[in-house]
Amino acid sequence: MPPRKPMNDLPDRIRGEHLGLCVAAHLSRTQLVADPLQRYDGQHLMDMVEGVARALVKVAPLYVRDNGVDAPRELTAAELDGAAVQEAGRLLVLRDGRRYTSMTIKRIDLRQAIAILKATGVPELHGSGARPQAQAAKPAAPVEDPSVTLARIEALLRRPRLAHQLDEASRALVSIARHAERGRVANLAMQLMSAVHESNEERLALLLAQLRGALDETVQSER
Repeated sequence: MPPRKPMNDLPDRIRGEHLGLCVAAHLSRTQLVADPLQRYDGQHLMDMVEGVARALVKVAPLYVRDNGVDAPRELTAAELDGAAVQEAGRLLVLRDGRRYTSMTIKRIDLRQAIAILKATGVPELHGSGARPQAQAAKPAAPVEDPSVTLARIEALLRRPRLAHQLDEASRALVSIARHAERGRVANLAMQLMSAVHESNEERLALLLAQLRGALDETVQSER
């Protein structure tokens, strides 16, 4: 009989626990919908859950189980580019036709994703029967070149990082995501925001490089 893990290890195990995407979306909906206790018919409820699932995929690492493999693996940003979330988060169809029905999100990543979506809003909920969350009107401003924005973000993320620098970097990443013409750029920007708040140095460096590469590809394709 294998030895039991010590009780003080329980919080780490809970944070690393995987939740199904559909379950994660249901849990998140109660915190992201303006009036979660309002009565909705079945179709509107499923539409809301699906909208939340789509939003979660943009901001949190998503894991799947490939055939014959027990351990879940994280989908790459390239795989998620153009992917479609369907059936209220129970089905994921990649651009190359691969289909997954066992997508999961780690509980610790879900908590961070909800915090990000509370700050940025969930456009996927609009039109699903839920009331859009009220947002303060902001004066229109010219859109900065995303490559310039990313250079500013890289400077803000150099150590030592102060709280106001992290906030400014997060706002800049939201700007890149909102104005991105390609889904991959938006996805990487939102995942990078998660890494910023997690202080995950390895993931931070990887996502910065991937976002820089995605922006360079966008510029080259427009020439």
